[in-house]
Amino acid sequence: MPQPSPLTRAESSDYTYTSRHADVMAFIDALAARNDPRLHVTDFGQTPEARALPLLVLSATGVTTPEQARQLGLPVVLVMCGIHAGEVEGKEAGLMYVRDLLHGAHGDVLARITLLLVPLFNADGNERIDPENRRLDIAHFTGQLGPDSGVGTRVNAAGINLNRDYMRQDAAEMRLLQTRVMHPWNPHLSIDCHATNGSIHRFDLTYDIPHTSLSGRSEPIEYMRQHLLPAVTAAVKENDGRDTFYYGNFLRDEGGEGSGWITYTHHPRFGGNYRGLCNRLDLLLETYAYISFEQRVLTTYGFVRETLAYVAENGAQIVQLLDNCEMPPDEIAVRYRLEPFEDVEVEVLTRAPYMLEGEPISVKVPYIGRFVGEQVVRRPLAYAVPGDIAARLEGHGLVIERAPVPPQLDAEIATVTAHESSAGREILEADATPFLAVEYKREKRPLPQGWAIVRTEQQRGAVAVYLCEAGSDDGLLACGWIGTPEVGSEFPAWRVIAIEHG
Repeated sequence: MPQPSPLTRAESSDYTYTSRHADVMAFIDALAARNDPRLHVTDFGQTPEARALPLLVLSATGVTTPEQARQLGLPVVLVMCGIHAGEVEGKEAGLMYVRDLLHGAHGDVLARITLLLVPLFNADGNERIDPENRRLDIAHFTGQLGPDSGVGTRVNAAGINLNRDYMRQDAAEMRLLQTRVMHPWNPHLSIDCHATNGSIHRFDLTYDIPHTSLSGRSEPIEYMRQHLLPAVTAAVKENDGRDTFYYGNFLRDEGGEGSGWITYTHHPRFGGNYRGLCNRLDLLLETYAYISFEQRVLTTYGFVRETLAYVAENGAQIVQLLDNCEMPPDEIAVRYRLEPFEDVEVEVLTRAPYMLEGEPISVKVPYIGRFVGEQVVRRPLAYAVPGDIAARLEGHGLVIERAPVPPQLDAEIATVTAHESSAGREILEADATPFLAVEYKREKRPLPQGWAIVRTEQQRGAVAVYLCEAGSDDGLLACGWIGTPEVGSEFPAWRVIAIEHG
């Protein structure tokens, strides 16, 4: 079989190097030079250090715009790589998959989906390649097995972890992704490629779905759990011989007592949980950091391949599902706690003794992956917010109303009674998440000068609720959009029950 062309930097170096930004762009240029009408190459802007953020659009009919994709009525799938530039597997695997697809591999996938690839999101972090980044330290369950020549950084040039920035949108790259990719293309499914360490297990890849099932619509999350993931897991085992399972670490490796397999938190500052608020399908992929770089790339490739094949086969069902649950639920959780599933044990493939050289064994342990709503609110008609907050909400794709004549509002207005917080976890990268205890009082008031209204009956309405509720653990206060209000002061986001125009 002839060698594929072009080769990624990883392939051409026998997996001793990962691609720099220039390598990614050269690979894309080589694909574009073939003038294949199925491939459209564009970008969604530049990083703060002036590096292009490439976006590849692939379809059988030569789609170049979101409008054309919508007219086809096919699922739009985004594969996003390199949000953490030290986790480089997706960057290589995504480019390889696109090349092979255009060379005739993988059947008629492009006749049945529109595929978007962001091969390198954290482009500035990628250029800070250093052998010390993610250097293997198995004694502390950190780092990864190669490439020894180095990888990029977890954060961008400004020190922002882009996968904790979905609610704040402090980073320019995040604002570009949202306004130029996520909002206009509105992918039915997003696949976010990562690598993970933290425990000794024998899964080549672990995966997860949004944890915000009581905030956004639950139907897309249940579809992933009940249909897509069982089928893809089985296909990857059959075709690649790889074991995969739900993301987690052993509880003891996270400092907990007892046994269990524990997932990460529910906060929508994480991309997967955020996309759950938007009522879309989402898939987090975490290849295992303690297998070789080459095997991590091939593992990511295989899981992406089988996922896209499943979506292509079931596209009409997926499009219909999301059409039917575009709007947010009537009740929305804005704070959760994490508990074990009742009477459920999961089988985790691991080793004994507990080291990479240990003999293969499996253990059955509780699965700590059940998210229970601690603060659940009835979704109001709208929120009234100051102008600066309204502008931030627009960055989330929310439609904002600025009335030339301020209307009279029937509103619930919160008064702060106490400052509260939830305990953090290391993965959250915060010691605690603040929220407010408040008392609401229903009043009729005019919309204050300079304020605006955001209605919640829109696709991303749950994002508005999660941000604007005083009791939210990833809201205005946690995002740093407001200072800590004094006890006795009014919270600057009103629940609007009715709007009376003169």
